[in-house]
Amino acid sequence: MNHSVTVVILAGGQSKRMQVQNKATILFKGKPLITHVIDRMKTQAKHIVINTHRNQKDFEIFHLPLIDDILDIQEGPLLGILTSLQAIKTDWIQFVPCDTPNLPNDLIAILMKEVEAEKTLVAVPETSDGLQSTCLLCHSSTLNNLQIFFNQGGRKIEDWIRQLAFSTVQFNDVSQFLNVNTQEELKKAYS
Repeated sequence: MNHSVTVVILAGGQSKRMQVQNKATILFKGKPLITHVIDRMKTQAKHIVINTHRNQKDFEIFHLPLIDDILDIQEGPLLGILTSLQAIKTDWIQFVPCDTPNLPNDLIAILMKEVEAEKTLVAVPETSDGLQSTCLLCHSSTLNNLQIFFNQGGRKIEDWIRQLAFSTVQFNDVSQFLNVNTQEELKKAYS
């Protein structure tokens, strides 16, 4: 278990494609989606928080610290990353989405090994589907760069990452990073 990393579960989305109020609380194998993410991450890091967007009541049942987005408007996951980097005091932050129930049990260890070997500030998993940018591990010192990028109108995580020194780590099992955004993807997650 890593004590120098805080896990931030990004749970501020609008859940439009799922056509529900909050997809983090949709049941998957008898438990809310976010519970699977919490279970995967709690053996990897001592500190876990949930980043939300004005829907804190939905997450009180999980008894984890909550970080509310700093802006009232929906600006995507990059706003959650920015807000969390401003609030968290550990050196490293592992971001994961609330709707990825099959995350690797050693995600942090693998990404941390890569940043240490490559001397980078960010590590991102990559699968045959491309970069899994919402599952990035980043150093707290990236905050200033992200603040400038965001203030200049940048909203895509990959665009921000690509201007930093970053590492990628290949993962062969695409299903570990399956995002459940639709009812069809929820069915696919069971297979």
